[in-house]
Amino acid sequence: MNRYQELLAGCEAEQLHRSGAIQGWGTLLWIDAANGLITHAAANIRDYLALDPAQCCGQPASSLPWLGAELAALPAENGASRQTTLPDGIEARLLRAEHGVAVELEREEPVADDLDLHALQQGMLRIPASEADLQAYGNALVAGIARLSGFHRVMLYRFHDDWSGEVIAEQTTPDLGSYLGLRFPASDIPAIARRLYLINDWRLIADTRAAAVALQGRTRAADDVDLSRSDLRSVSPVHLQYLANMGVHASFSLPVRVAGQLWGLVACHHLQAKYIGARRRRACAALSSAYALGLSSFIAARRMQSIDRLDRRVDSILERIASHDNPLDGIDSCGETLRQAIDAEGFAMAIGDEVALFGSTPALDQMAQIDSWFLSRPEEPLYATDHLGSIFPNQPVLLSVASGMMAIKANSARSGLIRFYWFRPEEPTQIIWAGNPNKPEPEDAGAVMLSPRRSFEKWVEVRSAHSRPWSNEERMVAAKFRNYLLRWL
Repeated sequence: MNRYQELLAGCEAEQLHRSGAIQGWGTLLWIDAANGLITHAAANIRDYLALDPAQCCGQPASSLPWLGAELAALPAENGASRQTTLPDGIEARLLRAEHGVAVELEREEPVADDLDLHALQQGMLRIPASEADLQAYGNALVAGIARLSGFHRVMLYRFHDDWSGEVIAEQTTPDLGSYLGLRFPASDIPAIARRLYLINDWRLIADTRAAAVALQGRTRAADDVDLSRSDLRSVSPVHLQYLANMGVHASFSLPVRVAGQLWGLVACHHLQAKYIGARRRRACAALSSAYALGLSSFIAARRMQSIDRLDRRVDSILERIASHDNPLDGIDSCGETLRQAIDAEGFAMAIGDEVALFGSTPALDQMAQIDSWFLSRPEEPLYATDHLGSIFPNQPVLLSVASGMMAIKANSARSGLIRFYWFRPEEPTQIIWAGNPNKPEPEDAGAVMLSPRRSFEKWVEVRSAHSRPWSNEERMVAAKFRNYLLRWL
């Protein structure tokens, strides 16, 4: 691991939620869950409640009558929240964390009643009918978020398996360039940031040039305060520099979650500082959630179609295999069907030391290497890769026919451990990045410094030694097929 990789690993481990500071478009109090005392207050609390931050620390939350009442009504589970509006137009939100409660305060934003959220949501409450319709569905989402938020650029950003992200829909102003179709490396949104998107419905950075506001406490360090669920959480200096390098001075992001996992983001950029109030943030989150619901239904429907197609074929295939004492004797009549079931160029079945090959596959000696490697991984009943060269480097003959592999194994009472392999050849592709993802290590007086990429100009990578990736549906079909094997053999 070089120095830059060490710094990047340190960035991944950064405790973003314990920064001890907030953004200045609101203020915050922290209440200790054990004793109900206010232990920390943001330095700007007097701008909202006319309290001195040092004097209010150590006071019971009930010293503010409205706060005592809201705290009593706040559910006990971690992640619970409540919101109320104070008489002077300040919105208060209570957010329960593991060891305390964050109380956020911000001034209500005057918003016209013409947000027309209902009409926008109705357009998203459907299931796309096709891939083309899914694209139109994403376009409608970014158009709706742009209308609600007023940001200059709104992008729908989909994560790939390696956590790089691709802009698949975009609405922007004519004088801005486009990121549509460009890929961003995984390091642009580190794992710690992705985890926070799993528990928060949005992230607003209203002014990248504004100074952070420190939390003040009487007896405990500010980094004791858990800001995981706080809208106001301050921003990593590295991310601030990243946005500045893009010419962005405000950002607003919303997660798109599918089956409890982070599928993508709606990312909004503005060229000037821009604050949007809680009502508009909630409206945007509602639209993003409606999209995620339709997307989830579309994905589930495609998976069911794949299962239905498999169900219609697999019983007859396995019946033919199972009719022989040695399943390999029955594979000749259905090997090609098995190859085509997952849209592969080659298929192999192995039992003990015997192997049957169909289509374009590695040679028998190469299959022995692959089979030995897969058998050495008993914890993985299914394995898929589009880059077999990462396991077997410097073997161009192998990779020309098998740059991609999907494998399953199932323990049969009659035949022992049965292995099925599907292969795809190398398929060189172009990946169009927003800037060079392998940026050089910047140096300052001979020392390596961690800094974000400075360029987002289109940068084309020609990727070789990779096959066409295995889709989630194809992986699911392979897993389903393994279950059939266990039942039949």
